[in-house]
Amino acid sequence: MKIIVTGSLGNISQPLTTELVQKGHTVVVISSSPERQKDIEALGAAAAIGTLEDVDFLAATFTGADAVYCMIPPGLSEPDRLTYYSRIAGNLCKGDSTVGGKAGHLTQQLWRSPG
Repeated sequence: MKIIVTGSLGNISQPLTTELVQKGHTVVVISSSPERQKDIEALGAAAAIGTLEDVDFLAATFTGADAVYCMIPPGLSEPDRLTYYSRIAGNLCKGDSTVGGKAGHLTQQLWRSPG
């Protein structure tokens, strides 16, 4: 499966990426930090450098994916975090809807996956 992972190399996304790669999946990790690209590639995943604010970037990155794992960064510098979370969730859904609605299905897909 081709799986997109948001959350760069955070506390959940990094071990998830490692496990998915070890199980033979093609993994693309979204990160806003170009400095993370080498670390992502060292795990055996491809890096997609961009922002969750960019719906076109998300749609392009999600293209061809079998599943998308969505982790929204905490947005600690945002003055209104509820608005921030709603905006990012909306962007993920918009990007996802352009490629057939894969986001949010990772757990279900992996549960059924033989690999």
